[in-house]
Amino acid sequence: MVNICKNRIIKFAWRRNLIYPIQLLIWTFLRKVITIILSKEFNFSQSVIFTLLMFLGEFFAGLILFHYQRSFLIKKETQSKSKEILIYSQNEMNQPDSNIKILFLIFFSGYFDFIEFILSTNYIPKFIKSSGSLENRLGGILTISSALFFYYLLKLPIFRHQFFSLLIIGICLIIVIITEFIFQETNIFLTYGDFLLKILLIFFVHFFNSLLDSIEKYIVEYNFVNYFQVLCLEGLFGFLITFAYSFSEDLDIKQLSKIYSENSGGQFALFIFLLFVYLVFCGGRNAFRVVTNKLYSPMTKTLTDYVLNPVYLTINYIEGDFVSRGKQNIIYFLINLIMSIIITLCGSVYNEIVVLFFCGLENDTYDQVSERSSLNYIQELPEVDPIDDSADNNVDIPDSYGSIESNIIHD
Repeated sequence: MVNICKNRIIKFAWRRNLIYPIQLLIWTFLRKVITIILSKEFNFSQSVIFTLLMFLGEFFAGLILFHYQRSFLIKKETQSKSKEILIYSQNEMNQPDSNIKILFLIFFSGYFDFIEFILSTNYIPKFIKSSGSLENRLGGILTISSALFFYYLLKLPIFRHQFFSLLIIGICLIIVIITEFIFQETNIFLTYGDFLLKILLIFFVHFFNSLLDSIEKYIVEYNFVNYFQVLCLEGLFGFLITFAYSFSEDLDIKQLSKIYSENSGGQFALFIFLLFVYLVFCGGRNAFRVVTNKLYSPMTKTLTDYVLNPVYLTINYIEGDFVSRGKQNIIYFLINLIMSIIITLCGSVYNEIVVLFFCGLENDTYDQVSERSSLNYIQELPEVDPIDDSADNNVDIPDSYGSIESNIIHD
């Protein structure tokens, strides 16, 4: 076998569809910026309104994009029928599950989305005496839990480079938790019990987030349901669940009244506008989330949740995070920064955005499988003597070797 990876240790494997995870990353970042502005300028955070707006954004984004996509496909189908070209619509595909089961799964995916979002926005921020970046630093849990669901529920394989990535991510997460116990100061305001509860809630957030992505992947891939339709129904179910839950929270009317009374009319109008922008960003973010999950896998989607962690941790340190014994600790920060970089790199290796060329870790990647298939095709072509004009040696040679397409695709 020809050594394809000669003199290379690492390679960035760009694929055209990576534009969707990148846009997911952009929309997630923009939504985070809006939440920071609302928190700093209006002291508006830890509100169930964020969850209501998130589900409204999901519902409208899914509804609009589903109907746009459907009208586009109907138009294409009409044109193809006029040209007497037979095509098969999505409705003609057999669904292994009943419609009731599919709706049941979508309802639970909306419920899991509600649980993880309400924990992340309402409950975890209440532990103000602990590091505010801990949830981001434990983002690698997303990839591990999604991979386990991917393997045990969807019955899809995990290759050598992916197992290696999960192992390194797991080791880094253990180091992060150990250093947190070493540097985190516990007292009457933050007991060990409170600190353990916060870590447990973070695990639940990432667990339900991964379960949501796995259910969506199952519904879309195995039942051929349109992913924007799934998003629309998730938004509807999630909004109803959140609306019912909000009666116990009184919709934070007192917090809204305080913002209205303490700010001028123009500032309050800006506040309402920022909430609307937050709704739009939630819709865009979740639209690209389901597209990324459809084209790639839940693990690719989870990578976008923590790939910018090194940047976020640096900003958090500048703003006063990573405090130990009453002052900022540079060792505390550097350990977590290095762990976040390694976790991000390993997440990229798992998703084959970065390919490592040692210990056979490159063998099962899409990039190298495609190269080997093209190379083996060329090597198996018969050798022809261009000088010999005899009929026995007269063999047709393809015009180009470059038009080979590999149909071997795996996440």
